[in-house]
Amino acid sequence: MLGSVKYRPPSTVEPTRFRSQLLAGDSRTIHHVLHWLLSNKEQVKNTAYLAKYLKIPDIPSDVVRNNTIQDLLDQYQSLIDEFKDAHKRTRMLEKENASEIINDIKEMAVERDMVIKRLESVQVNLVDVHNKDELLNLSKTLRLQQEKAKELELQFDTQQSQLNLASDQLKRYLNVIHGQSAATKTPTDIIKHLQEEIQLNSYLVKEKLPQEAAHIQKELNIMQNIAAEQHPSRSDLHVVQDKIAVVNGEMEQLVQRKLATSGPQEDKLAPFRQQAAVIRRNKETSATRVHELAAALKQHEATLADLQSQVKQLLGDTVLRGEELKKYVNSLRTKSTVYKRQRANLLALKSEAGILARTIQIISVADPTVEMALVNHKKMIIDDEKDLLSKDDDNSMDLGKKSFHDLSQIVAKTAQKLSEVRQEIQPLADKIKPVKEEFQSVQQQYEQRKRVYEATSINIASQMEPLKNQVKTLTDQLNSKEDEWKNLRQKITKAESLQEIVMYEMKNSMQSPRKPSKMEALKLKVSDLKRIVENLEKEQTAISSRQGVVEEQTNLWENTLKLLRCKMAARNAPAARQGRMHITQHSQMLTLT
Repeated sequence: MLGSVKYRPPSTVEPTRFRSQLLAGDSRTIHHVLHWLLSNKEQVKNTAYLAKYLKIPDIPSDVVRNNTIQDLLDQYQSLIDEFKDAHKRTRMLEKENASEIINDIKEMAVERDMVIKRLESVQVNLVDVHNKDELLNLSKTLRLQQEKAKELELQFDTQQSQLNLASDQLKRYLNVIHGQSAATKTPTDIIKHLQEEIQLNSYLVKEKLPQEAAHIQKELNIMQNIAAEQHPSRSDLHVVQDKIAVVNGEMEQLVQRKLATSGPQEDKLAPFRQQAAVIRRNKETSATRVHELAAALKQHEATLADLQSQVKQLLGDTVLRGEELKKYVNSLRTKSTVYKRQRANLLALKSEAGILARTIQIISVADPTVEMALVNHKKMIIDDEKDLLSKDDDNSMDLGKKSFHDLSQIVAKTAQKLSEVRQEIQPLADKIKPVKEEFQSVQQQYEQRKRVYEATSINIASQMEPLKNQVKTLTDQLNSKEDEWKNLRQKITKAESLQEIVMYEMKNSMQSPRKPSKMEALKLKVSDLKRIVENLEKEQTAISSRQGVVEEQTNLWENTLKLLRCKMAARNAPAARQGRMHITQHSQMLTLT
């Protein structure tokens, strides 16, 4: 035990002397051990807990050679590794600070409120959009199609990876079964491999399969005999157990006689028998392993065929691979980015149009003349356009009537006017030029900032969902851990109470004036409750037997009460007719006149 908790004796004391003092019960040695254990309580507790599951049992070397024992040891080692990983994960979870998680949750709640406010503002801007339902439906269908495309891409990637893994595994199994390797084989190697396969198949056909068939037939006969027999009672089981004990005793006696009468020659042959048994078991295990590998190969071939058929159904005969697949994915990404940019521009224009429409509506409600002014302005624009068209038509007709000299004069006058207008516009153009350059620079900065804003908004929107899922999973894990902790505390308290009861019972059983134990007290309580139940049953039978008499007596008393009420009512009622009432000591008489 001390070795399991990594206790080391003092360097001044030899190990043999320390062992002898510990066995002799030396007070100094025991006090030193107890002092070390109590001073390193947490370490000892953790080490003892881990030693309970990580200690490998000591097994003799001759027993370890057995294949079944070796498989069990391998399985035990794998379970130890799994336990180590689970223990590390629990330690890491215990070390995590709950306050950080709470702060993260609060920050996420604040961000969620900000997102909700942003959505409300967007909804306010979309109030005046008439076809918003249609646009929302279209965006919803687009989003569903994009998600479906992503799912199909993921499904394609997973199926492609599964197909590659299955093909690699199939090649490996084929190499294992057919004995193929990278090195070239000679005809003698091929003949040797075929001979080994023939030996294995002959062993399976002649020895293993008949043994399995005989074993299955034997089990079937036993099951049929058990099904044909009647249901055994407890006495029959006791008789069978007695017979088994007698047969085991006879077998032990026969084994002892055989060991006593066996000579040295037979003892010399015992190791060879053991080796033969080990070889036979190895042969059986290898045959079962070959059978399992063949079944696994068939299963993997079937899965490979299914995956190939699914890939053909999804993508057809042509499957993109390598550089073509990368190009296709890159083109999809560029198209998605362009679509997102155009969608953002469209949403901005729609929101601006909604704001303007809402502004015009508010202004028209406040001042109805504004709406009339807008209508008149539209009519004036339409009339100006019509006048311009009519003037153009008239000018074309006049130009057709005038001569060439008049036309040249008109052209010279218009050129002179045009030059005068250009001279007047030139200072304005010089002033506008720096403003235009500044506007272009500001426009470029605006576009850059807008792209950055759109990219950040898209990133934030894409990062919010996994954070929400992570918070949800963390809260679920925290709740589950709290429930587990509560259950463990309940179990611990229950076990401590039971332990106290057991310790009290043990102390009570060791005392000479022994008090009644818990079992005896419970038996007394049970006997008292049985007595009370019997008395109650007797009272119930007595009450049920008296029920008819009580009901009859109750009916008589009810009838008597009715008669008395009738008499009281007749006495208190006003006299309908005149008469005389004679009341004596024992009777009453009413005389009507």
